[in-house]
This record gives sequence, C-alpha cells and structure tokens, in this order.
Amino acid sequence: MDEQIRTLQANLRALNDQLRHGEVYQSLGDRLGQLMDGLQRHRRTAIDFPDDQDGIEELLDQIHQRLAADQPATVSLAELSQLLDHLRSVDPRVRYTGVHFTLYDALEADTFTSEQLQWLTEQLLADHRLFAHILEPANQAVFGRSTTTSFLATVLHYGQGHPQLFQIDYDRVVIQIATYLCLETDTRGFINGQGWAHAFTSVTALVTALNDNTVIPRADKLFLMMTFIERFKRLATPLIYGETTRMSNYLVSLTNRHPLYTDACVAALKQWRRQVALQRRSTETSAGWNRYYNRQRLLDALQLHRDLAPQIRTYLSAAIDFLA
Repeated sequence: MDEQIRTLQANLRALNDQLRHGEVYQSLGDRLGQLMDGLQRHRRTAIDFPDDQDGIEELLDQIHQRLAADQPATVSLAELSQLLDHLRSVDPRVRYTGVHFTLYDALEADTFTSEQLQWLTEQLLADHRLFAHILEPANQAVFGRSTTTSFLATVLHYGQGHPQLFQIDYDRVVIQIATYLCLETDTRGFINGQGWAHAFTSVTALVTALNDNTVIPRADKLFLMMTFIERFKRLATPLIYGETTRMSNYLVSLTNRHPLYTDACVAALKQWRRQVALQRRSTETSAGWNRYYNRQRLLDALQLHRDLAPQIRTYLSAAIDFLA
C-alpha cells in the first residue's frame, strides 16, 4: 500500500480527534482540503483481476438453489471468499447481477454466521480492497472499489439491526471512509460493456448508511460530511448519472438531524461560494467548468427538497453566483 495512504490515514485520525475534542472546527474544511491537495497521483500499473472462469458462475447457481430451498442456506468461508474476490470482476453479469445481488440475498436471508459477518466486515474495510489503484488515472479497479463500498454500506446497515451478531469498529469505519473520499476521483457512471462504475453513488450510500447510527458521535458524522463536501468541490470531471440527487438526499437527511450539521453545511456553502468568486478565471478550462456545473447540479438538487432546512434554503435563495 502506498505510504501516502498510511500517512493520510494518520493525519485524518489526528484531525478527527482534534474535532472531537473541540480543538478544530472553522478550519476543518481547509485542513481536509490541504490533505487532498497534497496527494501525489501515480502512473497506471497492472491490475490483477479475478478469473471469471474459476467456477464462480456455478457457485452462484448453487447458492441460489440453496437460498430457494426450504431449509436454511449455508455458505462456507471459502465460498464467501471466492464471492468477495469477484466483486472486482469487470464483467457486470458476474460482479453486480451475480455476486453483489447474491451476497445481498444471502445477507437478507440471515445466511452468514457471526464469524463470517465479522470476517466479511474486516475484508470490506481492508485497504487493498477500498484503495486499489485509487491514486492512478481512471482505471478498471474502480469497479472493485465501488462495489466494495456499496456492499459495505449494506453490511453496516445490517449490523445496526443485528448488533448481537458481530462487532463493528466504527472508529475505523469513519477513518476508512474519510480516506476513501480523500483519494477517489473517478466520476464515471455507466461504461459500455462493463456496467456501472458509479463510485460516488456507492460512497454516498455508504455515508448515508451512517446517518441513523446512534453509536457514531456527531463529531464523526460532521467530519465525514465536511470530507464529502471538500472532495466534491475538487472533482474535475462531471457527475451526470444522478449522483448529485443522491448526494443532496444525504445532505438533507443529515442536516435535518441537528443544527450542528446545518450550521456547518451553510458555512461550507458560503466558503465554497467565496472560492468560486476568487477562482472564476479558472473556469476557462474543462476542469473548471466541470466543477462549476457539478456544484450547480448539487445546489439545484438541494433546493428541490421540500424538507430542506430553512437556514440552508434561505442562504441558497439569497446567494448570487458570481459566474451566473
């Protein structure tokens, strides 16, 4: 794993601790942005894909038959490991309609043991799955990253309803998600022949899954929201496959839970507007215009919510874009 990622994780952990202790608040966004801006990207390297001819389709058929039978289904740890490995497949029939849906169905049917659920959670949080080739130009490893974050959201939601079955280290979850947000820049949606990449739809589902969690302190949710916003601000390629609608759902859901989130969101939007004014000349590039229209789509999506916090609606209605 790139040493930069380990350093980033340590810096995020320290910054989150400072937020928890009230030592940082107004400068949080700037400091998160500095961490993102300081990352060095790499050239492409070879990706090790799973062999889709290793019997995975036969295994999927077998598990479907078990799930459809009258008696409770079982899946061995070796089979679960094989399924998880194929979340990295570039074939959407294997990766998504095959493995992802099967894992979801098995989880919903309470198929996995406590030990398997614990192992599965650890695997989904592992650096080599979440951050594979993430510092390189857009590449096919995004499918594995996106499907991992998507299924992790499902497992975390399941864990909230079944706390007696397995333990979730939420401190680690928060740092791993924040790290992912700092690193991910692949905004591609549907890719012909390979299906959905949709990394930012998946990570939005992941942070949304934590909104209802009463174990996670407010400071951690605030930390993730600010990391989310700072990453969004820096995306240089377009989000045009419905991501901003889902992102607005996440922000509205969170900001309606406590004034702390509302105040922080409004402050972030104000700072963002000031940055747009200062950087308006930089829009004369495709990256600049992509940032501008990504922002506009998100703000428009927020304003469509009837339950948008009045403080946010008032600000958005009064604000005038310098580029409008």
